Amino acid sequence: MTRGEQGVLVIYTGGTIGSLPEDPLDPLSPLVPKNLDEVMSRLPNYDAGNKRITLAGGWVRLRTHSWDTPVDSSNMTFADWQRLATLIEANYDSYEGFVVLHGTDTLAYTASALAFMLDNLCKPVVLTGSQRPIAETRSDAVQNFVTAIEIAAAKTLGGVVVPEVCVFFRDHLLRGCRTTKLSASAYGAFASPNYPYFGQAGEHIRILETLLRPGSDRPLRVRGDLDPNIASLDIFPGMSTALLRNILKTRDLKGLVLQAFGIGNAPTTPDFLDAIASAVEDGKVILDITQCRSGEVELGLYEVSAGLLARGVISGLDLTSEAALTKLAFVLGQDPDTSRAADMLQINLKGEQSKSIFNIHFSGANITGESTRSVTLDQTAAIVEGDRYDPAKLQRALLRIMGIVTSDGKKGALDLRAFLDFPEATAETAVDTPHFLGESRKDYDPESGPENVFFEIDEAARQFISGSSTHNLTVVSLAGPLWMAKANIALVTSAT
Repeated sequence: MTRGEQGVLVIYTGGTIGSLPEDPLDPLSPLVPKNLDEVMSRLPNYDAGNKRITLAGGWVRLRTHSWDTPVDSSNMTFADWQRLATLIEANYDSYEGFVVLHGTDTLAYTASALAFMLDNLCKPVVLTGSQRPIAETRSDAVQNFVTAIEIAAAKTLGGVVVPEVCVFFRDHLLRGCRTTKLSASAYGAFASPNYPYFGQAGEHIRILETLLRPGSDRPLRVRGDLDPNIASLDIFPGMSTALLRNILKTRDLKGLVLQAFGIGNAPTTPDFLDAIASAVEDGKVILDITQCRSGEVELGLYEVSAGLLARGVISGLDLTSEAALTKLAFVLGQDPDTSRAADMLQINLKGEQSKSIFNIHFSGANITGESTRSVTLDQTAAIVEGDRYDPAKLQRALLRIMGIVTSDGKKGALDLRAFLDFPEATAETAVDTPHFLGESRKDYDPESGPENVFFEIDEAARQFISGSSTHNLTVVSLAGPLWMAKANIALVTSAT
Protein backbone atom coordinates (compact mmCIF):
# COMPACT_ATOMS: atom_id res chain seq x y z
CA MET A 1 0.00 0.00 0.00
CA THR A 2 1.44 3.35 -1.00
CA ARG A 3 1.37 6.23 1.42
CA GLY A 4 -1.23 7.97 -0.69
CA GLU A 5 -3.63 5.11 -0.02
CA GLN A 6 -3.17 5.18 3.73
CA GLY A 7 -5.67 6.72 6.05
CA VAL A 8 -9.35 7.50 6.10
CA LEU A 9 -11.41 10.33 4.68
CA VAL A 10 -14.15 11.43 7.07
CA ILE A 11 -17.13 12.96 5.29
CA TYR A 12 -19.48 14.96 7.48
CA THR A 13 -23.00 15.61 6.21
CA GLY A 14 -24.55 16.67 9.51
CA GLY A 15 -26.97 14.91 11.83
CA THR A 16 -27.31 14.40 15.55
CA ILE A 17 -23.67 13.42 16.01
CA GLY A 18 -22.59 17.02 15.36
CA SER A 19 -25.60 18.86 16.70
CA LEU A 20 -25.56 21.41 19.48
CA PRO A 21 -28.16 23.82 20.86
CA GLU A 22 -28.95 26.53 18.32
CA ASP A 23 -28.41 29.11 21.05
CA PRO A 24 -25.20 28.18 22.92
CA LEU A 25 -26.45 30.14 25.94
CA ASP A 26 -29.68 28.13 26.08
CA PRO A 27 -29.14 24.37 26.43
CA LEU A 28 -32.87 23.81 25.90
CA SER A 29 -32.95 25.44 22.47
CA PRO A 30 -33.43 23.15 19.42
CA LEU A 31 -30.46 21.07 18.30
CA VAL A 32 -28.95 22.02 14.93
CA PRO A 33 -25.97 20.51 13.04
CA LYS A 34 -22.70 22.33 13.74
CA ASN A 35 -19.41 22.27 11.85
CA LEU A 36 -17.05 19.31 11.68
CA ASP A 37 -14.38 20.95 13.84
CA GLU A 38 -16.78 20.73 16.78
CA VAL A 39 -17.07 16.97 16.20
CA MET A 40 -13.36 16.30 15.67
CA SER A 41 -12.35 18.24 18.79
CA ARG A 42 -14.15 15.68 20.93
CA LEU A 43 -12.53 12.65 19.29
CA PRO A 44 -10.16 10.93 21.78
CA ASN A 45 -6.49 10.60 20.75
CA TYR A 46 -7.00 12.81 17.72
CA ASP A 47 -3.96 14.90 16.86
CA ALA A 48 -5.40 17.86 14.99
CA GLY A 49 -1.98 19.28 14.13
CA ASN A 50 -0.80 16.11 12.38
CA LYS A 51 -4.32 15.09 11.37
CA ARG A 52 -4.13 11.57 12.70
CA ILE A 53 -5.70 9.43 15.39
CA THR A 54 -3.99 6.90 17.60
CA LEU A 55 -5.75 3.55 17.84
CA ALA A 56 -4.81 0.25 19.47
CA GLY A 57 -3.13 -1.01 16.32
CA GLY A 58 -1.20 2.19 15.59
CA TRP A 59 -1.97 5.62 14.21
CA VAL A 60 -4.23 6.38 11.28
CA ARG A 61 -4.05 9.39 8.99
CA LEU A 62 -7.34 11.30 8.97
CA ARG A 63 -8.55 13.87 6.53
CA THR A 64 -11.95 15.50 6.60
CA HIS A 65 -14.51 16.90 4.24
CA SER A 66 -17.67 18.65 5.39
CA TRP A 67 -20.82 19.82 3.68
CA ASP A 68 -20.58 23.62 3.56
CA THR A 69 -23.89 23.68 5.38
CA PRO A 70 -24.40 20.50 7.43
CA VAL A 71 -27.95 19.19 7.12
CA ASP A 72 -30.40 17.27 9.20
CA SER A 73 -30.72 13.89 7.50
CA SER A 74 -34.45 14.45 7.02
CA ASN A 75 -33.40 16.92 4.34
CA MET A 76 -31.14 14.52 2.43
CA THR A 77 -31.96 14.30 -1.26
CA PHE A 78 -31.01 12.25 -4.30
CA ALA A 79 -28.58 15.05 -5.16
CA ASP A 80 -26.85 14.53 -1.80
CA TRP A 81 -26.44 10.81 -2.52
CA GLN A 82 -24.96 11.64 -5.91
CA ARG A 83 -22.66 14.19 -4.29
CA LEU A 84 -21.43 11.62 -1.77
CA ALA A 85 -20.77 9.02 -4.45
CA THR A 86 -18.88 11.53 -6.61
CA LEU A 87 -16.81 12.69 -3.62
CA ILE A 88 -15.78 9.13 -2.79
CA GLU A 89 -14.88 8.55 -6.42
CA ALA A 90 -12.74 11.72 -6.56
CA ASN A 91 -10.78 10.66 -3.47
CA TYR A 92 -10.83 6.92 -4.01
CA ASP A 93 -7.16 6.47 -4.87
CA SER A 94 -5.95 8.58 -1.95
CA TYR A 95 -7.49 6.66 0.95
CA GLU A 96 -7.92 3.11 2.13
CA GLY A 97 -11.40 3.74 3.47
CA PHE A 98 -14.16 6.26 4.06
CA VAL A 99 -16.35 7.17 7.04
CA VAL A 100 -19.58 9.05 6.42
CA LEU A 101 -21.06 10.84 9.43
CA HIS A 102 -24.80 11.02 8.88
CA GLY A 103 -28.05 11.66 10.71
CA THR A 104 -29.83 8.49 11.72
CA ASP A 105 -33.28 9.26 10.30
CA THR A 106 -32.33 8.53 6.68
CA LEU A 107 -28.97 6.83 7.14
CA ALA A 108 -30.28 3.48 5.91
CA TYR A 109 -31.57 5.10 2.71
CA THR A 110 -28.19 6.69 2.03
CA ALA A 111 -26.34 3.43 2.77
CA SER A 112 -28.59 1.55 0.36
CA ALA A 113 -28.28 4.18 -2.37
CA LEU A 114 -24.47 4.26 -2.14
CA ALA A 115 -24.33 0.47 -2.28
CA PHE A 116 -26.08 0.52 -5.66
CA MET A 117 -24.23 3.54 -7.01
CA LEU A 118 -20.63 2.52 -6.19
CA ASP A 119 -19.65 -0.16 -8.70
CA ASN A 120 -16.48 -2.27 -8.31
CA LEU A 121 -15.94 -1.21 -4.71
CA CYS A 122 -12.93 -2.75 -2.96
CA LYS A 123 -12.58 -0.42 0.02
CA PRO A 124 -14.72 0.14 3.13
CA VAL A 125 -17.34 2.89 3.08
CA VAL A 126 -18.70 3.01 6.63
CA LEU A 127 -21.73 5.09 7.57
CA THR A 128 -22.35 5.95 11.20
CA GLY A 129 -23.93 8.57 13.42
CA SER A 130 -25.34 8.72 16.92
CA GLN A 131 -28.53 8.96 18.88
CA ARG A 132 -27.11 11.67 21.16
CA PRO A 133 -24.80 14.53 20.13
CA ILE A 134 -21.09 13.95 20.64
CA ALA A 135 -20.86 16.83 23.13
CA GLU A 136 -23.47 15.38 25.47
CA THR A 137 -22.91 13.22 28.51
CA ARG A 138 -23.69 9.54 27.81
CA SER A 139 -23.42 10.09 24.07
CA ASP A 140 -22.95 7.05 21.89
CA ALA A 141 -21.16 9.14 19.28
CA VAL A 142 -17.52 8.54 20.24
CA GLN A 143 -17.75 4.75 20.22
CA ASN A 144 -19.57 4.73 16.89
CA PHE A 145 -17.18 7.19 15.28
CA VAL A 146 -13.92 5.66 16.53
CA THR A 147 -14.98 2.11 15.66
CA ALA A 148 -16.07 3.20 12.18
CA ILE A 149 -12.60 4.69 11.65
CA GLU A 150 -10.95 1.48 12.81
CA ILE A 151 -13.06 -0.59 10.39
CA ALA A 152 -12.31 1.80 7.53
CA ALA A 153 -8.55 1.70 8.34
CA ALA A 154 -8.35 -2.10 8.48
CA LYS A 155 -5.56 -2.25 5.88
CA THR A 156 -3.29 0.00 7.98
CA LEU A 157 -4.21 -1.70 11.25
CA GLY A 158 -3.91 -5.27 10.00
CA GLY A 159 -7.61 -6.05 10.21
CA VAL A 160 -10.10 -7.54 7.78
CA VAL A 161 -10.91 -5.18 4.91
CA VAL A 162 -14.66 -4.87 4.30
CA PRO A 163 -15.03 -3.99 0.60
CA GLU A 164 -18.61 -2.83 0.93
CA VAL A 165 -20.85 0.06 1.86
CA CYS A 166 -21.73 -0.77 5.45
CA VAL A 167 -23.22 0.71 8.60
CA PHE A 168 -21.63 0.58 12.03
CA PHE A 169 -23.80 1.40 15.00
CA ARG A 170 -23.37 0.61 18.67
CA ASP A 171 -21.55 -2.72 18.39
CA HIS A 172 -22.67 -4.19 15.06
CA LEU A 173 -21.49 -3.88 11.47
CA LEU A 174 -24.27 -4.30 8.89
CA ARG A 175 -24.41 -4.44 5.11
CA GLY A 176 -25.58 -1.02 3.96
CA CYS A 177 -28.33 -2.24 1.63
CA ARG A 178 -29.64 -4.64 4.30
CA THR A 179 -29.96 -1.98 7.00
CA THR A 180 -33.16 -0.53 8.39
CA LYS A 181 -33.76 1.84 11.29
CA LEU A 182 -35.46 -0.06 14.07
CA SER A 183 -35.65 2.44 16.94
CA ALA A 184 -36.00 6.20 17.19
CA SER A 185 -34.19 6.38 20.52
CA ALA A 186 -32.36 3.15 21.46
CA TYR A 187 -28.60 3.11 21.00
CA GLY A 188 -28.98 -0.08 18.98
CA ALA A 189 -31.00 1.85 16.42
CA PHE A 190 -30.34 -0.26 13.32
CA ALA A 191 -31.01 -3.84 12.36
CA SER A 192 -30.43 -6.19 9.44
CA PRO A 193 -33.60 -8.28 9.60
CA ASN A 194 -32.94 -10.68 6.71
CA TYR A 195 -29.16 -10.98 6.73
CA PRO A 196 -26.68 -11.62 9.55
CA TYR A 197 -24.52 -8.87 10.98
CA PHE A 198 -21.09 -9.39 9.47
CA GLY A 199 -19.15 -7.67 12.20
CA GLN A 200 -19.26 -7.15 15.93
CA ALA A 201 -17.26 -4.77 18.08
CA GLY A 202 -16.58 -5.68 21.69
CA GLU A 203 -13.11 -5.80 23.17
CA HIS A 204 -12.04 -6.70 19.63
CA ILE A 205 -13.61 -6.12 16.23
CA ARG A 206 -14.60 -9.43 14.68
CA ILE A 207 -15.54 -9.67 11.00
CA LEU A 208 -17.28 -12.72 9.52
CA GLU A 209 -15.40 -12.81 6.24
CA THR A 210 -17.60 -15.52 4.73
CA LEU A 211 -20.52 -13.08 4.69
CA LEU A 212 -18.67 -10.37 2.75
CA ARG A 213 -18.98 -9.76 -0.95
CA PRO A 214 -15.63 -10.04 -2.72
CA GLY A 215 -13.89 -6.79 -3.59
CA SER A 216 -13.42 -5.93 -7.24
CA ASP A 217 -10.11 -5.46 -9.02
CA ARG A 218 -11.74 -3.13 -11.55
CA PRO A 219 -11.66 0.67 -11.28
CA LEU A 220 -14.38 2.22 -9.17
CA ARG A 221 -17.30 3.44 -11.24
CA VAL A 222 -20.11 5.65 -10.03
CA ARG A 223 -23.50 4.94 -11.58
CA GLY A 224 -25.19 8.04 -10.33
CA ASP A 225 -28.35 8.31 -12.41
CA LEU A 226 -31.37 8.01 -10.14
CA ASP A 227 -34.98 8.44 -11.19
CA PRO A 228 -36.89 10.52 -8.63
CA ASN A 229 -40.30 9.77 -10.13
CA ILE A 230 -41.11 7.02 -7.67
CA ALA A 231 -43.19 6.58 -4.53
CA SER A 232 -43.82 4.18 -1.69
CA LEU A 233 -47.24 3.21 -0.37
CA ASP A 234 -48.41 1.09 2.56
CA ILE A 235 -51.72 -0.63 1.89
CA PHE A 236 -54.13 -1.00 4.80
CA PRO A 237 -57.45 -2.74 5.47
CA GLY A 238 -60.31 -0.90 3.84
CA MET A 239 -58.05 1.28 1.73
CA SER A 240 -59.92 3.40 -0.82
CA THR A 241 -59.43 2.06 -4.32
CA ALA A 242 -60.13 5.55 -5.67
CA LEU A 243 -57.19 6.83 -3.62
CA LEU A 244 -54.95 4.08 -4.96
CA ARG A 245 -56.03 4.79 -8.52
CA ASN A 246 -55.36 8.50 -8.11
CA ILE A 247 -51.89 7.85 -6.70
CA LEU A 248 -51.04 5.50 -9.54
CA LYS A 249 -52.21 8.10 -12.06
CA THR A 250 -49.88 10.74 -10.64
CA ARG A 251 -48.20 12.60 -13.45
CA ASP A 252 -44.63 11.41 -14.18
CA LEU A 253 -44.86 8.52 -11.69
CA LYS A 254 -42.77 5.65 -13.07
CA GLY A 255 -42.49 3.25 -10.16
CA LEU A 256 -44.13 2.39 -6.87
CA VAL A 257 -42.98 0.34 -3.90
CA LEU A 258 -46.15 -1.37 -2.68
CA GLN A 259 -45.76 -2.35 0.96
CA ALA A 260 -48.19 -5.23 1.27
CA PHE A 261 -49.39 -7.56 4.01
CA GLY A 262 -47.45 -10.63 5.11
CA ILE A 263 -45.66 -12.33 2.24
CA GLY A 264 -46.92 -9.84 -0.32
CA ASN A 265 -50.67 -10.24 0.02
CA ALA A 266 -53.17 -7.56 -0.98
CA PRO A 267 -56.92 -7.21 -1.57
CA THR A 268 -58.36 -9.38 -4.33
CA THR A 269 -61.29 -7.12 -5.12
CA PRO A 270 -61.73 -6.38 -8.84
CA ASP A 271 -61.44 -2.62 -8.30
CA PHE A 272 -58.11 -2.95 -6.50
CA LEU A 273 -56.63 -5.34 -9.05
CA ASP A 274 -57.97 -3.29 -11.97
CA ALA A 275 -56.23 -0.19 -10.60
CA ILE A 276 -52.97 -2.14 -10.36
CA ALA A 277 -53.36 -3.63 -13.84
CA SER A 278 -54.11 -0.24 -15.37
CA ALA A 279 -50.94 1.25 -13.85
CA VAL A 280 -48.76 -1.60 -15.13
CA GLU A 281 -50.33 -1.31 -18.59
CA ASP A 282 -49.43 2.40 -18.49
CA GLY A 283 -45.78 1.40 -18.06
CA LYS A 284 -45.39 1.83 -14.32
CA VAL A 285 -43.26 -0.58 -12.29
CA ILE A 286 -44.84 -1.86 -9.07
CA LEU A 287 -42.48 -3.57 -6.64
CA ASP A 288 -44.16 -5.61 -3.88
CA ILE A 289 -42.44 -5.87 -0.49
CA THR A 290 -43.69 -6.84 2.95
CA GLN A 291 -44.72 -4.40 5.64
CA CYS A 292 -43.24 -6.81 8.17
CA ARG A 293 -39.81 -6.12 9.63
CA SER A 294 -38.49 -9.45 8.36
CA GLY A 295 -39.51 -12.10 5.88
CA GLU A 296 -39.82 -12.52 2.13
CA VAL A 297 -42.45 -11.75 -0.46
CA GLU A 298 -43.58 -14.83 -2.39
CA LEU A 299 -46.09 -13.66 -4.98
CA GLY A 300 -48.33 -16.48 -6.11
CA LEU A 301 -47.89 -18.64 -3.03
CA TYR A 302 -51.41 -17.68 -1.92
CA GLU A 303 -54.36 -16.68 -4.07
CA VAL A 304 -54.42 -13.21 -2.47
CA SER A 305 -51.09 -12.41 -4.13
CA ALA A 306 -51.49 -14.37 -7.37
CA GLY A 307 -53.72 -11.62 -8.69
CA LEU A 308 -50.93 -9.07 -8.26
CA LEU A 309 -48.44 -11.32 -10.02
CA ALA A 310 -50.82 -11.91 -12.93
CA ARG A 311 -51.24 -8.17 -13.37
CA GLY A 312 -47.53 -7.48 -13.60
CA VAL A 313 -46.53 -6.67 -10.02
CA ILE A 314 -43.04 -7.94 -9.27
CA SER A 315 -41.70 -9.56 -6.14
CA GLY A 316 -39.37 -7.56 -3.91
CA LEU A 317 -38.29 -10.75 -2.11
CA ASP A 318 -36.64 -9.80 1.21
CA LEU A 319 -35.68 -6.21 0.41
CA THR A 320 -35.91 -3.67 3.20
CA SER A 321 -38.15 -0.72 2.46
CA GLU A 322 -35.06 1.51 2.19
CA ALA A 323 -33.33 -0.82 -0.26
CA ALA A 324 -36.52 -1.28 -2.28
CA LEU A 325 -37.02 2.45 -2.77
CA THR A 326 -33.40 3.23 -3.62
CA LYS A 327 -33.07 0.19 -5.89
CA LEU A 328 -36.20 1.27 -7.77
CA ALA A 329 -34.74 4.77 -8.26
CA PHE A 330 -31.38 3.30 -9.28
CA VAL A 331 -32.66 0.72 -11.76
CA LEU A 332 -35.07 3.14 -13.43
CA GLY A 333 -32.23 5.66 -13.59
CA GLN A 334 -30.05 3.17 -15.45
CA ASP A 335 -32.73 1.93 -17.85
CA PRO A 336 -35.93 3.88 -18.50
CA ASP A 337 -37.46 0.86 -20.25
CA THR A 338 -39.81 -0.29 -17.50
CA SER A 339 -40.12 -3.86 -18.76
CA ARG A 340 -36.36 -4.38 -18.54
CA ALA A 341 -36.23 -2.47 -15.26
CA ALA A 342 -38.90 -4.76 -13.81
CA ASP A 343 -36.75 -7.79 -14.57
CA MET A 344 -33.58 -6.16 -13.26
CA LEU A 345 -35.27 -5.30 -9.96
CA GLN A 346 -35.67 -9.00 -9.26
CA ILE A 347 -31.96 -9.72 -9.63
CA ASN A 348 -29.57 -9.38 -6.71
CA LEU A 349 -27.10 -6.59 -7.48
CA LYS A 350 -25.19 -5.76 -4.30
CA GLY A 351 -26.21 -8.35 -1.73
CA GLU A 352 -29.50 -6.57 -1.02
CA GLN A 353 -31.61 -9.73 -1.35
CA SER A 354 -31.16 -13.44 -0.70
CA LYS A 355 -32.40 -14.65 -4.08
CA SER A 356 -32.56 -13.60 -7.69
CA ILE A 357 -35.42 -14.24 -10.09
CA PHE A 358 -34.42 -14.47 -13.75
CA ASN A 359 -37.45 -14.25 -16.03
CA ILE A 360 -37.97 -15.82 -19.43
CA HIS A 361 -40.90 -14.12 -21.14
CA PHE A 362 -42.94 -15.61 -23.94
CA SER A 363 -44.94 -13.81 -26.60
CA GLY A 364 -48.23 -12.34 -25.44
CA ALA A 365 -51.92 -13.14 -25.51
CA ASN A 366 -52.94 -16.09 -27.63
CA ILE A 367 -55.97 -18.23 -28.32
CA THR A 368 -55.45 -21.96 -28.65
CA GLY A 369 -56.56 -23.38 -31.96
CA GLU A 370 -60.01 -24.94 -32.31
CA SER A 371 -58.62 -28.10 -33.90
CA THR A 372 -55.28 -28.75 -32.22
CA ARG A 373 -56.07 -26.76 -29.09
CA SER A 374 -52.38 -25.98 -28.75
CA VAL A 375 -50.28 -22.89 -29.23
CA THR A 376 -46.53 -22.31 -29.32
CA LEU A 377 -45.15 -19.12 -27.82
CA ASP A 378 -41.67 -17.82 -28.60
CA GLN A 379 -39.30 -16.29 -26.07
CA THR A 380 -39.48 -12.53 -26.53
CA ALA A 381 -35.94 -11.60 -25.45
CA ALA A 382 -32.83 -12.91 -23.78
CA ILE A 383 -32.80 -13.12 -19.99
CA VAL A 384 -31.95 -9.71 -18.57
CA GLU A 385 -28.33 -9.83 -17.43
CA GLY A 386 -28.22 -13.39 -18.72
CA ASP A 387 -24.53 -13.71 -18.00
CA ARG A 388 -25.38 -13.56 -14.30
CA TYR A 389 -27.66 -16.58 -14.42
CA ASP A 390 -25.88 -19.60 -12.94
CA PRO A 391 -27.78 -22.89 -13.32
CA ALA A 392 -25.75 -24.33 -10.44
CA LYS A 393 -27.49 -21.90 -8.10
CA LEU A 394 -31.02 -22.78 -9.23
CA GLN A 395 -33.33 -23.35 -6.26
CA ARG A 396 -36.69 -23.38 -7.95
CA ALA A 397 -38.17 -22.95 -11.43
CA LEU A 398 -41.77 -22.02 -12.14
CA LEU A 399 -43.75 -21.84 -15.35
CA ARG A 400 -46.47 -19.25 -14.83
CA ILE A 401 -49.42 -19.03 -17.23
CA MET A 402 -51.54 -16.09 -16.15
CA GLY A 403 -54.80 -14.39 -17.01
CA ILE A 404 -56.49 -17.50 -18.42
CA VAL A 405 -60.10 -17.30 -19.56
CA THR A 406 -62.06 -19.76 -21.66
CA SER A 407 -63.01 -18.62 -25.14
CA ASP A 408 -66.70 -19.36 -24.56
CA GLY A 409 -66.69 -17.65 -21.16
CA LYS A 410 -68.46 -20.58 -19.53
CA LYS A 411 -67.86 -22.25 -16.21
CA GLY A 412 -65.98 -25.52 -16.50
CA ALA A 413 -62.60 -27.15 -16.17
CA LEU A 414 -59.11 -26.10 -17.22
CA ASP A 415 -56.92 -28.99 -18.30
CA LEU A 416 -53.52 -27.79 -19.50
CA ARG A 417 -50.27 -29.41 -20.52
CA ALA A 418 -47.05 -27.51 -21.15
CA PHE A 419 -43.96 -28.44 -23.15
CA LEU A 420 -40.61 -26.67 -23.53
CA ASP A 421 -38.93 -26.54 -26.94
CA PHE A 422 -41.38 -29.08 -28.36
CA PRO A 423 -43.64 -27.17 -30.77
CA GLU A 424 -45.04 -30.33 -32.33
CA ALA A 425 -46.78 -31.23 -29.06
CA THR A 426 -50.52 -31.93 -29.25
CA ALA A 427 -53.16 -33.44 -26.99
CA GLU A 428 -51.90 -36.87 -28.08
CA THR A 429 -48.25 -36.23 -27.18
CA ALA A 430 -46.95 -38.60 -24.50
CA VAL A 431 -46.13 -36.96 -21.20
CA ASP A 432 -42.99 -39.04 -20.72
CA THR A 433 -41.00 -36.83 -23.11
CA PRO A 434 -38.30 -34.91 -21.23
CA HIS A 435 -39.73 -31.71 -22.74
CA PHE A 436 -42.98 -32.17 -20.81
CA LEU A 437 -43.21 -29.49 -18.10
CA GLY A 438 -46.40 -30.52 -16.34
CA GLU A 439 -50.15 -30.77 -16.34
CA SER A 440 -52.75 -28.82 -14.39
CA ARG A 441 -56.41 -29.61 -13.86
CA LYS A 442 -58.55 -27.11 -12.01
CA ASP A 443 -62.09 -25.78 -11.98
CA TYR A 444 -62.76 -22.49 -13.73
CA ASP A 445 -65.47 -19.99 -12.81
CA PRO A 446 -65.54 -16.84 -14.98
CA GLU A 447 -67.24 -14.90 -12.20
CA SER A 448 -64.07 -15.27 -10.11
CA GLY A 449 -62.00 -13.59 -12.80
CA PRO A 450 -59.07 -14.85 -14.89
CA GLU A 451 -57.30 -17.98 -13.66
CA ASN A 452 -53.58 -18.53 -13.11
CA VAL A 453 -51.71 -21.81 -13.43
CA PHE A 454 -48.24 -22.45 -12.02
CA PHE A 455 -46.01 -25.45 -12.79
CA GLU A 456 -42.93 -26.51 -10.84
CA ILE A 457 -40.37 -27.26 -13.56
CA ASP A 458 -37.09 -27.60 -11.64
CA GLU A 459 -35.75 -30.64 -13.48
CA ALA A 460 -36.61 -29.41 -16.95
CA ALA A 461 -35.00 -26.07 -16.17
CA ARG A 462 -31.79 -27.73 -15.03
CA GLN A 463 -31.72 -29.87 -18.16
CA PHE A 464 -32.65 -27.37 -20.87
CA ILE A 465 -32.14 -23.78 -19.66
CA SER A 466 -28.64 -22.34 -19.54
CA GLY A 467 -29.43 -18.65 -19.87
CA SER A 468 -27.59 -18.31 -23.17
CA SER A 469 -30.16 -19.86 -25.52
CA THR A 470 -33.74 -18.97 -26.42
CA HIS A 471 -36.75 -21.22 -25.99
CA ASN A 472 -40.35 -21.73 -27.00
CA LEU A 473 -43.31 -22.86 -24.95
CA THR A 474 -46.19 -24.99 -26.20
CA VAL A 475 -49.43 -24.99 -24.24
CA VAL A 476 -52.04 -27.66 -24.95
CA SER A 477 -55.61 -27.31 -23.72
CA LEU A 478 -57.39 -30.65 -23.36
CA ALA A 479 -60.70 -29.17 -22.20
CA GLY A 480 -61.29 -26.55 -24.89
CA PRO A 481 -60.07 -23.31 -26.44
CA LEU A 482 -58.87 -20.58 -24.08
CA TRP A 483 -57.10 -17.22 -23.95
CA MET A 484 -54.06 -16.39 -21.81
CA ALA A 485 -52.69 -12.96 -20.97
CA LYS A 486 -49.04 -13.95 -20.60
CA ALA A 487 -46.63 -16.73 -19.76
CA ASN A 488 -43.16 -16.75 -18.32
CA ILE A 489 -40.62 -18.96 -16.61
CA ALA A 490 -39.19 -17.72 -13.34
CA LEU A 491 -35.76 -19.11 -12.44
CA VAL A 492 -35.17 -18.58 -8.73
CA THR A 493 -31.51 -18.77 -7.70
CA SER A 494 -29.58 -18.17 -4.54
CA ALA A 495 -27.81 -14.82 -4.47
CA THR A 496 -24.58 -16.16 -3.01
